[in-house]
Amino acid sequence: MNDYGERDEGVVSGINVTPMVDIMMVLLIIFMATARFVSDSSLKVNLPRASNSAVSRGRSVNVTVDAGGAVRVDGHTVSGDDLEGVLKSSRSGRVTVSADKKTAYDSVVKVLDAAKGAGITKVSLATER
Repeated sequence: MNDYGERDEGVVSGINVTPMVDIMMVLLIIFMATARFVSDSSLKVNLPRASNSAVSRGRSVNVTVDAGGAVRVDGHTVSGDDLEGVLKSSRSGRVTVSADKKTAYDSVVKVLDAAKGAGITKVSLATER
């Protein structure tokens, strides 16, 4: 019986959402922590080493060139002719080029030329420390 003399039938008038919010927060943290590792593992390239490299900050488009000269933009294969258009449509002012150390110099120059043609002024070259 409650304070007013009525019988409490065990009716739940509200739902406790605290456990659900806790679970969703844990899942969000897990997805945020693993998202970086998933995007970097799309294409394996053997990066050259540099002793004076710096970490790039901010959002950039990742362009990967493998040893055979194949180009990928954020994990999607792109032909050399379409690269400039893809970079323009990304609307990013920054590009990070990850080229295998056995890549022909000509392939990297084509990527840099496409970035310049797309109006991108900040280009970074990925290296290993």
